[in-house]
Amino acid sequence: MALLALAAAGPAAAGELRATVRNVKPNQGKVMVALFDSAEAQKAKAPRAGYFVAALGPELQVVFPDLPAGRYGLIAFQDLDNNGELATGLFGIPAEPHGFSRSARGSFGPPGFDDYAVAVGASGVATTEIKLVE
Repeated sequence: MALLALAAAGPAAAGELRATVRNVKPNQGKVMVALFDSAEAQKAKAPRAGYFVAALGPELQVVFPDLPAGRYGLIAFQDLDNNGELATGLFGIPAEPHGFSRSARGSFGPPGFDDYAVAVGASGVATTEIKLVE
């Protein structure tokens, strides 16, 4: 038993989440990708990590390393007006290209966390795709 406790107390293995963001409008602003570890974090607008990446081509890749095993969701948008926020129109409908991991789509609103969550193991690499839509 003591050996198990010592082994459990050692450094935890970490996984990695890689995402390919597609349908980027080249040379127009930046793409923001936020990583959420729960529906509650997403509702609170409290991402675990995030990136702002220059929109140089029609697709880009982001990597979130050293993640504990769990489920993670990615939300992305292309900040065409460079104001650091997702522009919205009538009724809060996004006015800039946006998307979710697993290329999830919602009906009458954004998809739920379970629809776009990706499982990341204690080691290894998980991959997903985000298709930006307007």
